[in-house]
Amino acid sequence: MIRTLALSAALAASTSFATPSFAETYDNPDRAWWTRFLETLNGSTPDLEAEARQDPRYLGSDEFTRTEVLAEIIAEMEAARQEIDPATTVVTLPMRASLGDYDATSGGFPVSTFRSGSYLQVGVGSSLYFANADDVRIYPAALDDAKALRARIGTQDIIARLTLIDIRPSTSRRNAYEAHVARVDYETTGGVPLLTVEADPAATGGADDAAGAEAVEAGIIAAAGLPPLGSSWEAAMEQFRGSDYFYVVSNAQYDLPGGSAPVYVRKDGAITTLMEPRPTDAFTVYLQPVEGDWGIDRGRSFSVIGLTGQDGLDTTGLGPGLNCGTPGVLDRCAMLRFEPSDTGHVLTSAWGVLEMPGDLTAEGVLSRFGGPSAFDTSDTVLAYDTRDIAAGDRTVHRGSSLGVRATLATAGAARDEPPRYDPLEMTSGARDRIRRAVEVYAVEGAEGRTPVLYTLSR
Repeated sequence: MIRTLALSAALAASTSFATPSFAETYDNPDRAWWTRFLETLNGSTPDLEAEARQDPRYLGSDEFTRTEVLAEIIAEMEAARQEIDPATTVVTLPMRASLGDYDATSGGFPVSTFRSGSYLQVGVGSSLYFANADDVRIYPAALDDAKALRARIGTQDIIARLTLIDIRPSTSRRNAYEAHVARVDYETTGGVPLLTVEADPAATGGADDAAGAEAVEAGIIAAAGLPPLGSSWEAAMEQFRGSDYFYVVSNAQYDLPGGSAPVYVRKDGAITTLMEPRPTDAFTVYLQPVEGDWGIDRGRSFSVIGLTGQDGLDTTGLGPGLNCGTPGVLDRCAMLRFEPSDTGHVLTSAWGVLEMPGDLTAEGVLSRFGGPSAFDTSDTVLAYDTRDIAAGDRTVHRGSSLGVRATLATAGAARDEPPRYDPLEMTSGARDRIRRAVEVYAVEGAEGRTPVLYTLSR
């Protein structure tokens, strides 16, 4: 999560940062310790006997002492596991780090250890990410101090001694964990202290908190002008009548002699078609408040060519450049998914785009939906063409420069299934992401606007 950095420029190590009560500190633990720690954290029960049989002491024992040695090793392993309390564990790790070019805007040197996406390999096949990497990514130094430090160490690496607390399973990546960096003690490779940086205390709760996620969801729904998830189809139609959504069309069909037609069309603010949807069929509704030609069907959306009088409609609602199909206008558009239930059709998911001012940062975007601390954030790449996003017009450049950077902010419960619309479906490595009830993507690279893509699921 993104927060303002609180710094302490003490040259010597101190103990002022907040650590868990009765904390047990482990200094640079080995892989075996990490394995025991993660097993305890996950509540898993390992096969201690099988592990003990791989211990060099057991392998080196003879037939007369083997049983006794095995029992001793297992007892040691059980005692070591009982000593570990993840809630109070503090881990210190020394890491080599390099300082990037001085950044006057940030007031210091970027630290390689805390680059976006950086992680450590811990245990067997597990990754440990820094939950507050953005808070500590800068080695702070005034300009004169920065010049003196560069003259002193040049471009040589330094040592960053990390103090990690609040280690927990990641809520956004599979088979991964996150730790809060409480403090970084910098020193030269020769052991001479340079600087101590202390971060804000670890936040209580988290983006998987149910009440917080509901508030985030409500903020997005309000900004997008949507019915709340769980609304009936009847309640949603009533809201459409009083909203500024200029155009509403559903892919639900009713039967006509020789064919079928949409059950609901609202155009120019007036309902032109209103029929009952088939009770056993799910359907999707497209919302667009700006009058205009919505272009042609672009492959992944369902086609309503010939049904809407618009020469076809891109009913993903997003447009090739995430511009809602209406270039030149800061717009919003949405898709709503209604599923059949015992009481009629119910809104179960929604996705869409909110176009925001171009000078808005990812942190500024999240501030509009409950604040950055309400989310778990990470960087990702979406399979949109960079030139489509930059131009935001009707020209399609797909296939030439795929890979648009975005800040992914997630909240709410994890989902076993991906959302109905999955922005990461075509993204390399996306299978490692944990899908969440609320996902917000602040997309980079657009000229004069910030496309904000969201998905809401239940």
